[in-house]
Amino acid sequence: MPASSFNQYNVSVLSSAIHSVRSDFAHVVSRKFHGGRFLIIGDDPKELEQQFREIGREAVLAASPGELTAKLPRDGGAAHFEIAIWFYPPEKSHDDWICEDLSRCASGIVLVPGVGASLASRRPQLVECFGRFGWLPDYCRDLSEVHPGALLLRHQPNANSELLISEAETAFARFNARLGGVERTLRTRASELKAADRHIAALEEKLLKLKQYRSELKLLKEQRQALRRSPERRIGQVLLAPYRIPEKLVKAAWIKLRPASAKRPRSADPSEYHEWLQRHLATSDDLDRMRAETRGFATHPLVSIITPVFNTPVPWLTECVDSVLTQVYEKW
Repeated sequence: MPASSFNQYNVSVLSSAIHSVRSDFAHVVSRKFHGGRFLIIGDDPKELEQQFREIGREAVLAASPGELTAKLPRDGGAAHFEIAIWFYPPEKSHDDWICEDLSRCASGIVLVPGVGASLASRRPQLVECFGRFGWLPDYCRDLSEVHPGALLLRHQPNANSELLISEAETAFARFNARLGGVERTLRTRASELKAADRHIAALEEKLLKLKQYRSELKLLKEQRQALRRSPERRIGQVLLAPYRIPEKLVKAAWIKLRPASAKRPRSADPSEYHEWLQRHLATSDDLDRMRAETRGFATHPLVSIITPVFNTPVPWLTECVDSVLTQVYEKW
C-alpha cells in the first residue's frame, strides 16, 4: 500500500481481529487520544463503528487493507495521522509494507495484539521492524487500559534503537514467558481446586447422612430404653415367666434323651452321592489318558486360585494344595 493512498485523518486503526476488542474500546481510545478522526480496518468493523458513532467521533472503517485502499482517495499527497493503532495478526506476511506506510503517515503508533497473535513473539518482531524506520517504544506511556499488551511507538531517529530494543523487548519476552507459565499453573490449580470442591461436597453429603444415621440410632436407643423401662414390658415378663421354665427343661431333656444315632454325623452313613462316586471313580489309567488329552489342547489357559486362610491347620492346607496339583489339567 503506497503512502499516497492515505487521506487526512488524525488516527488510523488497522485491525486483523476487531471482534477481539472490548465493548468500550472507543471510549478508552478517546480518553487516551483526544483529537482526530479514526480510520479502522478489521474483519467485522460494525461493532467499532457503532461505538464511535455513540460517542460522536467520526470513523471510517474497512474490512481489510485492500478495502482501505479502495476507500481512501488517491490524490498523491502524504496523509498525516496523530496516532495509528494496529491490531496486528498472528502472521507477519505484510509487516514490512504496513510498518513503512504507518511510519510515514503517523506521529504515534499503538500496537495491539489481535486474535491468535503471540504477544511474546510477534511484538518483538514488530518493534524490530519499526526500529528500522527510527520508531522506538515509549514504555513510559501506560496503555494497559486499552489492552494489557498495547505498546506506543514514537519516532526517535537519534536514539540507540538497537540497544533499547534488545534490552527492553528481551525483558518483555522473558516476562511474557513467565506470565504464560503462571497462567498455566493457575489453570492447573483452578482445576485441582474444582476437583477438591467436588470431593469436599461429596464428603459433606456423606457426613450429613452420617449425622442423620447417628440421630436416628440415638432415637432408637432412647426408644429401646424407654420400652425396657415401661410398665407393659415388666408385666409381660411376669406373665411369661411360668412358661419359660418348662420350655428350658424340655430342651435340656431332649438333648440328653435323643437317640445316639441322631447324634452321629450324617456323613458317617452311606449316601447316594458316595454310591455314585464309587461307581464313577476314575482309575489311574483314566487319569493318564485325560492328562495326555489336555496336553494336546490348542490353548492352555492358566488357572489361578486364590484361597484366603486364617490359622488353617497345615495338614488341611497341604491336602487342599495337593488336590489342585493332582488334577489332570496341569496349568495351575
